[in-house]
Amino acid sequence: MRKLILSAVAAGLAPLVAGCGFTPLYATHEAGVPQGLLAVHFAGVSASEEAADAVTRAFRDRTARAGAPAQYDLSISVTETAQPLAVQIDNSVTRFNYQMKGKYTLTRRSDGKSFSGKAMSVASFNIVNSQYSTLFAENAARDKAARMLAEEVERDILVKLDMARGAQATAARGE
Repeated sequence: MRKLILSAVAAGLAPLVAGCGFTPLYATHEAGVPQGLLAVHFAGVSASEEAADAVTRAFRDRTARAGAPAQYDLSISVTETAQPLAVQIDNSVTRFNYQMKGKYTLTRRSDGKSFSGKAMSVASFNIVNSQYSTLFAENAARDKAARMLAEEVERDILVKLDMARGAQATAARGE
């Protein structure tokens, strides 16, 4: 009964929200990319070679454009650390937390205005007897942390671009 009432209230509010110019933050273009990111060109990353490759792949996957000209350039500086998480009695480490911290700058091409922010991601991996398996696990953790970092930066950018559009619309209306 409660779900039915909530559904009815949501259905009743939908026309009101649609009329006020509301657009979902994650509304996607036909390419499956959030519309706010269609206007972003990934300019590059400053990090170690392994991290730079992983972060570049993660951002290129998230900012793939569908032929629209870029309105913003995105650059990011990434630091990475691997912290021991599980230590045995003999002081051998069996698990690490792999952490990426990123500071990004988003620059509007038309006027050079910049937005900046920070993001962080953490992924864990185990140390096992096989060096190959451990190396594979570390690389997988790096790739996962890079994808999570890209998602966090994307979310922050979408919020900032949405807030900037809202401020521009308010200024245009003279409020």
